[in-house]
Amino acid sequence: MKQTLIFETLLPCSVERLFEFHADTNNLPLITPTDTRVEILKLETPLTQGNTAVLRIKKGWLSFVWELRFEKVEYPHLIVDVAMRSPFKTFRHEHHFIKSDETHSILRDVVTFALPLAPLSNVAVWFVKRELKKMFAYRHQKTKEAMA
Repeated sequence: MKQTLIFETLLPCSVERLFEFHADTNNLPLITPTDTRVEILKLETPLTQGNTAVLRIKKGWLSFVWELRFEKVEYPHLIVDVAMRSPFKTFRHEHHFIKSDETHSILRDVVTFALPLAPLSNVAVWFVKRELKKMFAYRHQKTKEAMA
């Protein structure tokens, strides 16, 4: 069963600046929680629709390779990445950059996922949601700090 989580933060910057910050993979370590390590194995640049990325993500003793495809890139309002290979059955991440006023923007992340081996994995949904909520709270806080 698919699950959707939405994370939203008002930030002191333009949508263009916010988009460029998220499109620049050099900023990924800045918004990655300290208990997680992300290694970029492959990345097609510049960021455009159809490009792919391969990441090795380590959290604790777990290590996964993620292959992502950028399904949509619409400057300066939207980046959508979809996992082609990950620990999830499906994983889709929408980054929305919404103008609030002349000096503020809203960062809205919409994450839709399904776990493999359902219904057996349904017991783990609460844990995955908790971890995603912690991770995106961290990402939004670090993005806010970078934009200030």
